Amino acid sequence: MPSHVLYIDDSGTKEYADRPERYDATGNSRYFVFGGVLLTTDESGRMVERIRTAKKRYFGTDSVEIKSNWLRIPKEREKRYLTYYGLSSDQLRQFVEEYYEIIASSDLKLVAAVIDKVHVQEKYPAPWYAPAIAYELLIQRVVTELTEPNCVSVVIDDMTGATPAGNQYKENLKKHHARLKQFGSRLHGTIHCGALAGDIKFLNSALSHPIQVADVVAYNIYRQFKDHGDAWESLTVDTLPTYEWFARLGHKFRMGPGKRIQGYGIVKFPLNRRVMWYVRDEEKGEAAP
Repeated sequence: MPSHVLYIDDSGTKEYADRPERYDATGNSRYFVFGGVLLTTDESGRMVERIRTAKKRYFGTDSVEIKSNWLRIPKEREKRYLTYYGLSSDQLRQFVEEYYEIIASSDLKLVAAVIDKVHVQEKYPAPWYAPAIAYELLIQRVVTELTEPNCVSVVIDDMTGATPAGNQYKENLKKHHARLKQFGSRLHGTIHCGALAGDIKFLNSALSHPIQVADVVAYNIYRQFKDHGDAWESLTVDTLPTYEWFARLGHKFRMGPGKRIQGYGIVKFPLNRRVMWYVRDEEKGEAAP
């Protein structure tokens, strides 16, 4: 039985644009993100129970799905939560605060891989698909975090869609996962992935409380880079400007020496300039070089 579980969700679009200036304007995002939640199987159960209890208290049911987009887009927030469940804006705000507190106080580590598709296309004439790059980078960090005999199962939000060549993203990830288990990382030849347990599992986020937490992680990192992406590689910024909800959970990301999160908990690909951001204030989740 696996000792740990990694729950993953994505944010941003998967496809490359034909020209850099066409990102965002056409609905195709510059950034693609996989956000992950790593925790023991026991802690996963404890976190889920706390989330279920909070959902029942506010919504009257634990079957409500929490999605970042629905919380932040006014018409979706009204439709999905306020009108449907008869909540006031203050009640929903209180729930969100409690939801983040559950994540922040759980014994877990967050990881994220950010693909800058503009920089990928500038650097590589025939790049891998963004989800493939992001998945391998995420798995690299997870398997190097675990020590034997610990192993991890991977559960990811179910996905649809195909590459321009007609290959299904879901099937691509299944094959990629199997290759990682057998051969290790192709992006970093010294990283072996024997800690991966079983096949990758796809699950509808509506049926998984932990995947909904991963959605929060992925969206917050996506917004961080959408709003402040250039700062990640800037040598002239003393304190990293942060998207508020990312800052709330900054101290939960996997860290290296000196509480460094750049390259450990959050990896941007490709990395053009290394700035060793670290968490300076755990209460605020601030990051500094």
